[in-house]
Amino acid sequence: MTALKSNLAKIDSLMRQLDLVKHITESGYWVTTDELGLLLDLEGSIANSLKFKELLFSFTWRNFICTHISCQGNFRYWSIAKQVANHETRIDEQVKIPEIQTKELTEIASNGQQSNSLMFSAVPSKTQPTEAIFLQDSCAPTTQTEEVLPSHFAQIENFLTPAQVQNLIKYVLEREAKFEPTSNSANDPNYRRSSFLPVFPEFSELIVNRIRDMMPYIITYLGLPSFTVGAIESQLTAHNDGNYYKIHNDNGSPDSATRELTYVYYFNRQPKSFSGGELLIYDSKIENNFYVGASTYHTVQPLHNSIVFFLSRYMHEVLAVNCSSKHFANSRFTINGWVRRT
Repeated sequence: MTALKSNLAKIDSLMRQLDLVKHITESGYWVTTDELGLLLDLEGSIANSLKFKELLFSFTWRNFICTHISCQGNFRYWSIAKQVANHETRIDEQVKIPEIQTKELTEIASNGQQSNSLMFSAVPSKTQPTEAIFLQDSCAPTTQTEEVLPSHFAQIENFLTPAQVQNLIKYVLEREAKFEPTSNSANDPNYRRSSFLPVFPEFSELIVNRIRDMMPYIITYLGLPSFTVGAIESQLTAHNDGNYYKIHNDNGSPDSATRELTYVYYFNRQPKSFSGGELLIYDSKIENNFYVGASTYHTVQPLHNSIVFFLSRYMHEVLAVNCSSKHFANSRFTINGWVRRT
């Protein structure tokens, strides 16, 4: 009888906990990391892992998903959402947050991984391509001096469906003769080397519409103040052997001042026949009321069928591409552009 009463007490405690989590979910309240640990009764190692720089931005607890939403001062805030019946968690119609089990949280904490971002496998969707998120902690502690402002970015995998990517590659290769040399505002021939396709309406519309649909999610996830999205620009670029783009930002002139976010969508023939071409996103410092690049940076790999978002004011560069065949078809291709505010 004593054992039965003890078990019933445990079940009653669990029901109270689940009801409280459900209430917070339905109310839309945010909770701090410490409050989340108490609410879910997380083990110490798991709760502590949520405070590290390489924290997981979302994880599942029973049939709920907890997602890092915002930083305010020294506090991280989380939202809790109930998962749908097929275990696919949707933040909006375009991007799915990966499903992460608490066991994986423990492994991350115990392994002490050191990286600026983490890649997760996403929950498969019957109607959309599988997606994963590479996200840097928007408010991670830093060992740098206070003058250095860490840069933040988001990289999403499987941005287009496999069929769309194959059609895009076919489209680009058929138009090799229409590619033109790129230029730069400084008119320095040694500052940037690549080629671009001036007009590609069949795919620019697809990319722009896809980006516009996911803007509310990206703005929230990067912790940016809300802004009204205006024009979204795009260009199709090819980097072949020896091509590069030296350090620069994308909104340093009067005609580009309204560029808020820069995006780069990567694609290439499989298997990949080039190396290099990494994107370096520099941390920032403020000097004479201007943002300038710091000496520290984050390296983003040009992953096939992935897209990267970051602030246009960040200094960034593209490292030289190595493509021994020098064949255009083996290039590092991108559709890159800018999201303007109105």
